[in-house]
Amino acid sequence: MRRTFLSIVLVVGVVFVFAAVASAQSVTILGGGLKGQPYQFAVGLSKILKSKAGVSATPQSAKGMVAQARIIAKGQAQFAWGLGGPVGAWAYKGERRFKKEGPKKNLRAVLAYPFGQFQWLALADSGVMNLKDVKGKKVSVGSAASTTQTYARYFLPAHGLKKGQYKESTPGFRGGFGQLRNGNVAAHLTMGMAPMGLVQELAALKKIRLVDMDEAAVKHVVATYGPGLTPTTIAPGTYGKNQVNKKPVRTIFINFGFSTSTHVSADTVYKVTKTLFSNLKEFYGTAKAAKNVTLAGACQGLSFPLHDGAKRYYKEVGAKGC
Repeated sequence: MRRTFLSIVLVVGVVFVFAAVASAQSVTILGGGLKGQPYQFAVGLSKILKSKAGVSATPQSAKGMVAQARIIAKGQAQFAWGLGGPVGAWAYKGERRFKKEGPKKNLRAVLAYPFGQFQWLALADSGVMNLKDVKGKKVSVGSAASTTQTYARYFLPAHGLKKGQYKESTPGFRGGFGQLRNGNVAAHLTMGMAPMGLVQELAALKKIRLVDMDEAAVKHVVATYGPGLTPTTIAPGTYGKNQVNKKPVRTIFINFGFSTSTHVSADTVYKVTKTLFSNLKEFYGTAKAAKNVTLAGACQGLSFPLHDGAKRYYKEVGAKGC
């Protein structure tokens, strides 16, 4: 009887150990919309982890950084491409959109990287030249709980538009392009490194305008809703002959991150970080903007503390600033 009991205990112990090892080798990596750069990064890294490190990695779409922060903090996914920058800092500190739910102090950084520009788009014949011109009109802001929706709610008031003076639509990352193309919205807010593929597709079919923002509004948003924001411009002709802008368009550049939480072990984060940087050439084939992920810039502009597993790797390779 005693021998049988010990055998059962041993079997159960082995099962638990096996389960623990298996869970360490299985991760979910969040991106944003299915056509967005963060999701493309999630797909690319998942393939690399499977082929190079034997890690069963699954890419998963999330609506935006606000949603990502909630999912990662609960341990419902292990990593997120995108989560970082200003939204990441707010989540960690429990500020702005996270004020009611409180700080998410278990968030940890793997790396930071420059993401791209906010781009307000309008059809050339819409009459929308400046963001102020959407007063009384319907605008697409991407997905609910996304970074674009969050910042649209800062950009529009910075141009003197109050709630009720415009109508907000949340058709998703790709859906907003369709709404704009069909004339169902006056403007659509997207974000990414210009020139973006989906904007190029739109410009191949329609004459478009990148909607200008006031200099004072840009400065206000950068000063108030940072960190990780920089004033910038997008040049005329960036999207070819069907982009009708004649002058540089004022906007804002934003940094993103690749993030995790204390739910994930140091060994797992170390393995993921090392595999990524050991296979950067392959990762760069994921999307044009993937080249913004570099070892030299990995620790510049982090939104919250580095995970111990990432720290271990950066110390091992002598990465500066980490």
